[in-house]
Amino acid sequence: MIYQFNLDEKDYHTHLLFTVSKSSSAIKMRNRVRFLMTLSMMIFAFIAYGNGSTGQALYFIFLTLVSFFLLPLYTRWSYKKTYLKHVRKYYADRMSETTGVEITENQILITDSQGESILGFDEIEAVNELNDIEKALVFLYLEDKDYAEISETLGISEVNARVKMNREKGKLKKLLNP
Repeated sequence: MIYQFNLDEKDYHTHLLFTVSKSSSAIKMRNRVRFLMTLSMMIFAFIAYGNGSTGQALYFIFLTLVSFFLLPLYTRWSYKKTYLKHVRKYYADRMSETTGVEITENQILITDSQGESILGFDEIEAVNELNDIEKALVFLYLEDKDYAEISETLGISEVNARVKMNREKGKLKKLLNP
């Protein structure tokens, strides 16, 4: 079975947004920020009320409600803006490029302007054993991104990216060669 398709900016952007929406670490972070923002505003409201400033207490309660309901909308907007900038910076050379995918019994052959890639199903299963951050690290590495770009994309230091990548290489070797 052979497929041919072109990916544009919207496709890459949608993929990144979908990936981050399903990432357990990103979900935990969003929930943590929402909880801490709400908690801090409530603490300020109690402090203001304790100091006898009912007006300020009501103001902080109002801010608490606004932040609780509007923070997810702001976070969504922020993710869209950040990932669109990322797509425009790192995927500009891939826009409207024809890619062919051939699926056989035990492998997938991918053909594009950069050449051919063969991916076995056992390799796919090995990558699925990794968590979301590890997968992102491996895929960025396989896209020939240097460690500076990887660290910037994942929000970690360059040294941390190198260390994590060496660990992932070892983990994948163990998974692929039991």
